[in-house]
Amino acid sequence: MTLPTISVITVCRNAQECLPRAIESVLASDYPNLEYVVVDGGSTDGTLDVIERYSASIDRFVSERDDGISDAMNKGIALSTGEFHYLLHADDRLMPGALELLARAATPDGQVVCGQVRVMDGDKLFRLFRPEPLKLREKMSVPHMGCIVRKGAWEAVGGYDVARRIAMDHLFFLKIFKQFGASAFSTIDTVVADYSLGGLSDRRMFDGFREVKKNLIDMGFGKIWANFSYGKLVTKAVIRAALRAWS
Repeated sequence: MTLPTISVITVCRNAQECLPRAIESVLASDYPNLEYVVVDGGSTDGTLDVIERYSASIDRFVSERDDGISDAMNKGIALSTGEFHYLLHADDRLMPGALELLARAATPDGQVVCGQVRVMDGDKLFRLFRPEPLKLREKMSVPHMGCIVRKGAWEAVGGYDVARRIAMDHLFFLKIFKQFGASAFSTIDTVVADYSLGGLSDRRMFDGFREVKKNLIDMGFGKIWANFSYGKLVTKAVIRAALRAWS
């Protein structure tokens, strides 16, 4: 099997403390057809010094102000040349060998290959995020930090919506689901990355739920279904927070 080129894209801003770990995890991936793209949002700390330290291993780099995470991700994907792309944020970590496992699971007509992601609270496992593409019709059920995505699919659905500040990944995958069908997604039963709690989507969780509701309405699922799904998300989050506080 000829392995496709995968463009790993890291978007960051003021991430000097966590970025080295993310970069090191990419360099340790040992994938033969790897392109690495880093998009910095105009950092004012030592992030650019970190990037300079690893510049020999970075194929494409840009540092400039952007219009949020969606804009930064779109910018990185547009710069990439790989058949697939993989988004690894600055505070996350790629598992060794994960890219090859994902690449080998890709089918000729498939658009997205999803692995499992460990959601980490510091050094403690908070939960295991298993991809469930069929549940995109009610929530964000595909961890984008665990997926390789065909660049043609990103182009076909118009990329990430810059109007979405939190649940842009849900809308993106929902568009792929609607355009290409459930067969566009394949999954592997393997942990491919660690995701660190504490990012924007965690700090503004309920804003994210409201965006999921809007995504469902905009994609034609109807207000009744969207409000029902939103209610389930809120209820589960409240229960999970209470259990976490008591533990």
